[in-house]
Amino acid sequence: MVKNEFFHRLERLLKEIPAKDRKEILSDFEEHFTIGFNEGKTEEEIIQELGDPETISEEVLADYYATNPKSPHPVTGITRSILAAIGLLFFNLIVILGPLLGILSAYIAFCGVSVGFVFSPLLSIPIGIDSGFEPFLFAFFSSLVLCGIGVLLGIAMIYVGKFLWYALVSYLRFNINVIVGRNRS
Repeated sequence: MVKNEFFHRLERLLKEIPAKDRKEILSDFEEHFTIGFNEGKTEEEIIQELGDPETISEEVLADYYATNPKSPHPVTGITRSILAAIGLLFFNLIVILGPLLGILSAYIAFCGVSVGFVFSPLLSIPIGIDSGFEPFLFAFFSSLVLCGIGVLLGIAMIYVGKFLWYALVSYLRFNINVIVGRNRS
């Protein structure tokens, strides 16, 4: 990725911010490039230090909305917001919390199984010390199979964890949009 592509992606991701504020933010990143060039860094090195434009935009948007009291989506009514918050609280406690805890518990259990399988070859060492060579080989190669399964399960749990995190964040955003009264677009 080059500097122009970086700025194009970042500007596209920050389109929710008014043009004046967006230009200030982009000029700050332009300053990072100027300082980096003065230090003898390449565009790629500077972009690598700054990070992914998607990650940067999420942080900038969160900071902007947290520090900017004038939101482009005003609250439509305090009473409606309070009632929506109370309704969502009860809905989340009654309908969402149980399955969420069950899914989280299963995820943690699978992560634990994955770690246990990965370290299973270490458990074959005491078998070799106590019972001889042939039982040791069987236990060792069986534990190597479990180790492979554990690695694959661990990789799967990384992707499942990312999906669960994305789903949780999306649901929280939905709750906030309902409380604040924003229309989903």
